[in-house]
Amino acid sequence: MARRRKTTLSHRMEYCAARVFQALICASPAAFSRETGAFLGGFAFSPLHIRRDVTMDHLRGALGEELNEEELVRIARESYRNFGRMTFEFARFPRLTPRRVKEMVSLTGAEHLDRALGKGKGAILVAGHLGNWEYMATLPMMGYPMTFLVGEQHNILVDGLMNMMRARFGGEIVPVTGSLRGIFRAVRDNRVVMMLSDQDAGRRGTFVEFFGRQASTPYGSGRLAAATGAALLPGTVVGRGGGHHEIVISPAVEPPLDGNDSDEAARYYTQAYTREFEAFIRSDPDQYFWMHRRWKTRPPGE
Repeated sequence: MARRRKTTLSHRMEYCAARVFQALICASPAAFSRETGAFLGGFAFSPLHIRRDVTMDHLRGALGEELNEEELVRIARESYRNFGRMTFEFARFPRLTPRRVKEMVSLTGAEHLDRALGKGKGAILVAGHLGNWEYMATLPMMGYPMTFLVGEQHNILVDGLMNMMRARFGGEIVPVTGSLRGIFRAVRDNRVVMMLSDQDAGRRGTFVEFFGRQASTPYGSGRLAAATGAALLPGTVVGRGGGHHEIVISPAVEPPLDGNDSDEAARYYTQAYTREFEAFIRSDPDQYFWMHRRWKTRPPGE
């Protein structure tokens, strides 16, 4: 059961500001709003230097042996610009019509989803903070029954606004808190359960290798796959320029040969999709959300 949250005066003020912000963006031409978002993102990188040190440390640790400092700075700046751009694109979701979605969003790897759902056991689509991940919400318009597992915002009014925009394409929204029953029901109904699973999970996560370092990672998707037999598929959304986006779905992770130990099976799945997601990032590193403290939690004894 989701926890009850109170609405405060500051929440109402934030919500009103968000609606005004969204109205202005929706009233602007799409290209102009994208470039405005990119400009503001770049401004946050320099001169504001918001989390710039964190971002550069992450890039040096992940790609420093392959790229020089100038290249890393370029990737970092573009990462900020991408985040600004995707924020403005998300705000424009109310303007997206089925025809516009068809023009803007393509799907690669649909056969993997079709194969998974053909088995009648549902599917688990695991993505991360790469490109504009919010465009995963358009998959129901392509014929896929989707249940989206989403985190909850502190401001319940803003949270409701964001989920309304995600659900407008036909998907079901299930909050992370108290989500277990809804997730198992979705799998039983042969739906695709989609979740983001690439951020630091603290002491509750399982440690897997990510860019050569151990990283605490949510393992709920792996445990769900082990418990239900549903296929687990890594996926991502990559910006292709000019407001066009490609949803990419990889083949399902092969189940472990020995599935008796649920903890080991969950860790196996988690490592497998994390490895695939690292490959996505290496292909488009300037679209990854490097600002998050991905390696904050360290293994015991390190």
